[in-house]
Amino acid sequence: MSQNWQQPQQPGGYPQQQGGYPQQPAAPQPGYGYPQAQPQQPQPGAPQPQFAGGGFPPPAPQVGRQGNPLAAVGAAIVAALIGAVAYAFLLSSLADTDSNPPEVTKFAYAGVALGALVGFVVFKLGGRNVALWVVGAVLALAAVFLGELYGYAMIMNEAASNYVDKIGGAAANAANIPSANEIFFEHFGDLFDGWKEDADAITWIFMILSPVAAAGTAFRLSNR
Repeated sequence: MSQNWQQPQQPGGYPQQQGGYPQQPAAPQPGYGYPQAQPQQPQPGAPQPQFAGGGFPPPAPQVGRQGNPLAAVGAAIVAALIGAVAYAFLLSSLADTDSNPPEVTKFAYAGVALGALVGFVVFKLGGRNVALWVVGAVLALAAVFLGELYGYAMIMNEAASNYVDKIGGAAANAANIPSANEIFFEHFGDLFDGWKEDADAITWIFMILSPVAAAGTAFRLSNR
């Protein structure tokens, strides 16, 4: 009597696929009971990744050139004092001390040049520091103010000397004419009152140009 013929099972317990071929075991998946894949560590002596354009990382971008604030302020004070003396000599040389009262000629570019000098010194030593620009503007304004007053002291001294020379005689020999330094340091209040009475709108405008030039010069140099 015939019996149904069955194909013997393959050892290992894997079920058969259609077509009579045994199934292949599936690859183990990471999970329970299997170790996780670990990232490979760089081996000693292995080539390291390089940056595009060379073997060194690119330098960090610079925000702005940093300077020395104390050195900048000190140099700006010296520049302001020198500029004030130069401003005073220029103001005195342009004045007509033979007339009574003396005629004073204003020169706008002197204040602009003084402010530009202070602004250049502040930026050169202080870098891109807005607070130092403000300090430079204040120093430029103070320099023009002191230059105006010391220039007036020089004009008053020269005018008095010219007047005494015109008189001549014993009165001229006995006259005690104060120097520009004595007028500036010992009679500063009277000097300031005389300057304030003679100052007009043009005087104040010329004074404002100096701090504007100082801050503007530092700003333009920082944007180059």
